[in-house]
Amino acid sequence: MFIGTTAAAQTSTGAATVEEIVVTGSYIAGTPEDAALPVDVLSNVTLEKQGSPTAVQLVKTLTASASGLGESNRYNGGAGTASINLRGFGASRTLTLMNGRRLSDSAQAAFQGGGADLNFIPTAAIGRIEILKDGAAATYGSEAIGGVVNFITRKDLDGFEVTADYSAVQDSDGEYRANLAYGWRGDSGNILLTAGFRHRSRVDAKDRDWAIQPFESVNYGGWSGNSNPGAYVANTPAGAFLFRDNGCAELGGVLTNTVGGLVVPANSLSPVSATSICRFQFTNYNDVVNEEDHFQLYGEVNYDITEDIRFHGEVAWNRNNTPDQRISPSNGNTQFPTPIGLGGTSGSTAVPGALNFFVRYNVPGNNPGLRDLSGQTPGSACTLSAAQCASIIAAGPLGVDISQTAFRFIGNAGHPTNPDKADHQQIQATAYRVSGGLAGTWNSIRWDTNLTYMKTEASTNIADLLVTRAQLALNGFGSRAGASDQCTTAERTLANAGNAAAGCYFFNPFSNSVAVSGTNGLTNPFYRGGANGAVINDPQLVEWLYGEYTNSATSEIFAAEAVLSGDAPFDLPGGTVQWALGTQYRWNRDTNTYGDFFNNQVNPCVDSIDDDTPVCGAPAGPLIFFGSNANADASQDVISLFGELRLPILENLEVTLAGRSEKFSNGLSTNNPKIAVKWQALDWLAFRGSAGTTFRAPTATQINPGCAVGVANLGGQYRAVQTCGNPALEPETADAYNVGFMVQKSGFNLTVDYFLFKFEGELTTEGSSNLFAAMFTPNHCGDPAYAALQARFTFSGGVCSAANTLRVDTFTVNGPPTQTSGYDVRASYDWDGWFDAAYQVGVEGTYLKEYARGAFTLFGASNITFAAPFDRAGTHDLQSAFFSYPQARANLWLNVRKDAVNVRWQTRYAEGTIAAINTANDQIVPSTTAPGYVAGTIGKLDDFWQHDITIQAELPWETTLTFSVQNILDTDPPDAPSNYNYDYTTGNPLGRVFQLGVKKKF
Repeated sequence: MFIGTTAAAQTSTGAATVEEIVVTGSYIAGTPEDAALPVDVLSNVTLEKQGSPTAVQLVKTLTASASGLGESNRYNGGAGTASINLRGFGASRTLTLMNGRRLSDSAQAAFQGGGADLNFIPTAAIGRIEILKDGAAATYGSEAIGGVVNFITRKDLDGFEVTADYSAVQDSDGEYRANLAYGWRGDSGNILLTAGFRHRSRVDAKDRDWAIQPFESVNYGGWSGNSNPGAYVANTPAGAFLFRDNGCAELGGVLTNTVGGLVVPANSLSPVSATSICRFQFTNYNDVVNEEDHFQLYGEVNYDITEDIRFHGEVAWNRNNTPDQRISPSNGNTQFPTPIGLGGTSGSTAVPGALNFFVRYNVPGNNPGLRDLSGQTPGSACTLSAAQCASIIAAGPLGVDISQTAFRFIGNAGHPTNPDKADHQQIQATAYRVSGGLAGTWNSIRWDTNLTYMKTEASTNIADLLVTRAQLALNGFGSRAGASDQCTTAERTLANAGNAAAGCYFFNPFSNSVAVSGTNGLTNPFYRGGANGAVINDPQLVEWLYGEYTNSATSEIFAAEAVLSGDAPFDLPGGTVQWALGTQYRWNRDTNTYGDFFNNQVNPCVDSIDDDTPVCGAPAGPLIFFGSNANADASQDVISLFGELRLPILENLEVTLAGRSEKFSNGLSTNNPKIAVKWQALDWLAFRGSAGTTFRAPTATQINPGCAVGVANLGGQYRAVQTCGNPALEPETADAYNVGFMVQKSGFNLTVDYFLFKFEGELTTEGSSNLFAAMFTPNHCGDPAYAALQARFTFSGGVCSAANTLRVDTFTVNGPPTQTSGYDVRASYDWDGWFDAAYQVGVEGTYLKEYARGAFTLFGASNITFAAPFDRAGTHDLQSAFFSYPQARANLWLNVRKDAVNVRWQTRYAEGTIAAINTANDQIVPSTTAPGYVAGTIGKLDDFWQHDITIQAELPWETTLTFSVQNILDTDPPDAPSNYNYDYTTGNPLGRVFQLGVKKKF
């Protein structure tokens, strides 16, 4: 896949300036690409031979990258983006450069901890990509921990160039791209202008049989215990009666029981009972690939002002648009009403619970759906058991309470106003970048100055149900969206409950309101709309339950840099000593502006949208599922001094010393040294090694004690997670080592490197899934030794149990020590052979020996270990933390070139992983005697293999035609416990793809 030094030089700046190339990892001009640092170079020529992969495809192919963003990104927050994650440390620890200058973090991918969006890179402008797989803080600063990826623009284009391709994807309208580039080259410089467009069409999860699996499969598959039909409790003088609504299986759900801690489908061996839970598969309303549009504009000028001074300037603009991301018609409930006696405005009369004095949603006795269900409406009959109907009638006006964990307002019915029955959200990210400077020589000293500014902005428009509106509608005080007659506060009287003339409407949460299932399209046998029109929900009433809001996030960077370099006035036995010295000022700013419904400064409580009064124990906002946050504006300044010294000790022994000192505006400072050595032992054999340190300061956002409420999948369903900043944070530090050897002999090239990273005080967040597992595996409820951990949980009714968990509180902390080590291998052999053709066979791979994290203790209670020492190598968590670390990843290829035709076969491989944390569903395996189920685990996932072939033909009139077949064998991705049943960080959900492309030069 990667090319050698000679080919890289041919595709770079041209013969006149090759000697001035500054290779990634060094500020000294003329650094060879086979120097002491592990730098891989990937040219646009090689990319074209692979069918010009997209950013997502490229990231998945790089063996040194782990847990890259996948196709849909519905459940890890980065729709429309692609980021690179060298060594699996997180995208924010891989520094991404363009022409050696920093990019800002992607505001859109903040959920993953930041990192640059590779979709910003102007595809048609790139000449080569350099990948430094080593810690580089001594050269570039504190974010260059896992490595550096540098996208370098081309200087060779003279004239026009047009490229276009179309990819045919099964069950989709396909993907198509078009790029236009213009270049001019003269004696004094060059100009490059490019424009690009890429469109991706959606792939419905239902069109991939492996994505929508029955509950009894061993994977998670998007099943949730928050369902509709849901579960209810009738409180009567004789006690509480639990009942479940009708139609679970008929509407597309599955009834389950919990047996021995395992969740199993109800059947003859585990019969249906009053405690059976209906499961809802929300991924029926999702896409495995989003519809996306990407736009790129780029311009660059290089001009020799004088013989000794050159100007460089570039401008780039990008827009990523995900216009219609399909999501579940409604989410589960993580927020609940406030009792009337405590100032609640929604009218719930349920018994107070423990979550900020919130109570369960309550369906009053006069709700038409409840009356019809229990046979109280004339002409209706009890459709539950006689005892359950009697308990509902005995409850009288108080009605029934809704289960806090086994219910959602809209499930299998689907969204009533959208034809596809899903809800929708829109995401748009826009970025622009301006960079320029002067460079030249003065008395044999090279100097280089640059100013760079970049800003990214991501806007997300989304909807979620509002707590007070949901409860008001249950009480008959709902309104119709957009209607002039609204059910006002003055009209919320018992006489006006459900009175359309007063603009007041009932919401019926029961299945007797559903005519046809939005999940399976079947008619509901329990529908009562024909016999009792009062049970039908007005679609505009349902629309009124939602509150739309827009969240806007921006990330900015400004950097000013000056570098001097040259030859020292003395020599060593190996040659002339070279040096570089520079300084940099860097400013970062991140802002977040939240819509009123998600802004806990505007609406801190569930009732605030009605009364503006903060009657709650914490500012969790008015939304049912998504929680809340506060507007934020955080910035940081960094001033750096850095230097580099290359010492040719002997003709075959070279030592490079580098160091960087940084001072942050928050008072922290760091000094990071590095040493790199290369020994050319023989003409064909060289050894190299490096050692250095790195440092990463906590951001202003991380040390802010404020809290945000989000969600995570815990125990098989999404629950609220509150994450708070930590003023006591310390910087994280790491030591990075690399040692290896290189062989180059008679067309054979081999590089083997061993890497080792040692982290201390890693800046991270306590894992909510780890806290959940530590609390309930085994169950520590009431254990005084775990009192501090139990205090992090909020339970339904105050009763400690996994099933009753409503919220988990976490903090940003300095995590345990972490050590990562492994091997990179790359080998290729070139020869001229049969049929007068040129051949190359090669392999590159990464073996992750360890990703060992020490014991993780609870912040504020170091005596409690909530995560034991654990080696992540070979494991995955694709439901909560979203990582996957295959131990072995490799690419194998055979390239054949005959005259004007090039054929390349490539095989991509990733070893299967095991679950880092098992959920209840992960532990289900079918028994040999259906329909029984026995305890177990899913074990190690199957290995991933993908075979591709690309044929490239150079035609007359400077035209190149490219045809490729990706995933030739049409192999499904291996099953994995995730929302879509595959590992979206490595696997391919597209199936077999046919791609045809053309490039024409004018």
